[in-house]
Amino acid sequence: MTMAMPSSAYASVRGSFRRQPVGWLCALLCLLGAALIVADFSPIIRVFPGAALLAFVLLLITVGIGVTVLQRVRPFRAAPRGWVWSGVLWGATAATGCAIVANTGLTGIWFKTGGIEFGSEWAAALTAPLNEEVLKLCGVLLIALGARQLVRGPLDGFFLGAFTGLGFQVVENWTYAMNSVLAGGGVAGGTDVMQSFATRVVLTGLGSHWAMTGVAGAGIGFLLAHDARPPRRRVVPAVLCLLTAMAMHWFFDAPLLGSVGGTIGKVAVNFVVAAGFYLVLRHRSRRRARAFLRSPRTPLSVDLLTRGSRRRALQRVPPALRPAAEARASAYLNVVEEHAANSTGTGPGSDPRHGQAY
Repeated sequence: MTMAMPSSAYASVRGSFRRQPVGWLCALLCLLGAALIVADFSPIIRVFPGAALLAFVLLLITVGIGVTVLQRVRPFRAAPRGWVWSGVLWGATAATGCAIVANTGLTGIWFKTGGIEFGSEWAAALTAPLNEEVLKLCGVLLIALGARQLVRGPLDGFFLGAFTGLGFQVVENWTYAMNSVLAGGGVAGGTDVMQSFATRVVLTGLGSHWAMTGVAGAGIGFLLAHDARPPRRRVVPAVLCLLTAMAMHWFFDAPLLGSVGGTIGKVAVNFVVAAGFYLVLRHRSRRRARAFLRSPRTPLSVDLLTRGSRRRALQRVPPALRPAAEARASAYLNVVEEHAANSTGTGPGSDPRHGQAY
């Protein structure tokens, strides 16, 4: 860890994102989504401010815990905060606000074409997978294009999708809490909020939007991967990931297995699917990183592979030199993550001379 530090792709993410038109587009759509949410729920907030505040506090706690857990299980290191919160913000505002409008329109179509009984049973299952998954994925794609160097493959896409889905999930939970307060007449607003929180976070949270959009986001990672795969090999897995996410959403909302046990079963299925995607992608990523670090073509240390090994290696460095060593290790991880995401050996950073330059 004594080699010259490369220029870090992470150092310029925030500035480059602001300079790019896609960043402005994301910001405008997030403002639009937030305005739509406020317009729809401001009357309830005015009448029941205490319940709205309680639901908002629970929202903040949920998103804080969710981001922390996802950052911790992400291989190699946590993602840049700006990148993470861009996904959360899109899901919480642009996707949720636009979904309120889109869902209302499409739900009305199902009621008109299929009748009241059909609409009451199947409208949610036929509406949400189409509108919500596409709206969330639009944000994943825009953010990935705006910070292109940070979505190297499907694992990066999975986490960007999971953060985006988490943002959508917590604000949707807030809207459900507000609707439950309204349905109860505000007589026991705090109780209604806590009951909604228990149902949508404790009972179903593990198999909700973060899992669905994580799977769909992996498809964006396939599509924008830093390798030389032909278009057909990119588009097909991207479409399959989106269809899988839609199927997960349909199963979650379908009027099947309506008991508490059935609901837990649905949550378990979605969680297992998302966890399966994560574990497979993580295993492949770490295998490629380990092979790169152990190959004779790189002078980088295998200590870079895990958080624990980096921490132990850093403890062996004199305290006065640790900040510089930590900065170098962070820069070297850019190279490692590039190789970990590259499935063809022909993408950026795959030239052995790239490693030797450090």
